[in-house]
Amino acid sequence: MKNMGLKSFKRKAAALCLSFALVLGTLLTPVAAYAAATNPATELDGELSPIYQGSVGDCGAISAIQALDNSIYGKGLLKTMITVNSNKTYTLNFGSGKVTVTQKEVDAAHVTGDLDARVIEVALQKTMNVYNGVFACDVFTRMTGFKQKTSYGGSSKKSTINALAAKFASGQGAMAACDFTIADPSKGIIGDGGHSYSIRWVDEEIVVLINPWDTSKLIYMSRNQFENSIRYMTYVDESAKRVVVYWD
Repeated sequence: MKNMGLKSFKRKAAALCLSFALVLGTLLTPVAAYAAATNPATELDGELSPIYQGSVGDCGAISAIQALDNSIYGKGLLKTMITVNSNKTYTLNFGSGKVTVTQKEVDAAHVTGDLDARVIEVALQKTMNVYNGVFACDVFTRMTGFKQKTSYGGSSKKSTINALAAKFASGQGAMAACDFTIADPSKGIIGDGGHSYSIRWVDEEIVVLINPWDTSKLIYMSRNQFENSIRYMTYVDESAKRVVVYWD
């Protein structure tokens, strides 16, 4: 019976992964993705290519930056977030206020890969000291200017996950992140709240995560495992202009 259950789960997972890929590939791919290619490591393009956190402990910031790429709303924010100034500086148009960084500061960024992400990380460091650790929810608040709405335990967990699933099912996607109490080394999941992950997809069966150490790779887990092992999750509710935060 256990083998039959495992086979059934694998069949469901394969089908749902295909559905996940089709929805995100079709609905969340910006028109600019079909334009002439640029080098995302050296040119700003208002999009995110793979990024790599590096050696400092700003996983909360990097997971929040990556989460911009997981929703239509986040992609829109990213398109207008960075202004290039004539004196070769960059102004970040955060919802909570503008901040300007220099090219020298960007060159010293710890995150590697996409230039847009490096500019954003440096601006967040300048305003929030993210290299010493930060929660993704606070980065979402900085980016959007939205206030936070926090809930704890009980039925709030299921309702928060259901809200995320509905956002992904609608094709809008979600700017979302989480961390875990229970580790799963086989998936690269660190427990005890030791690492932040962005949430790429949620439905009734599957949750897909991205590790900020290498955002080119996806982590798949059952929704049941996700519900039983998370410590905290957060997402941007753009319609209510709130950053939703859940603590177990």
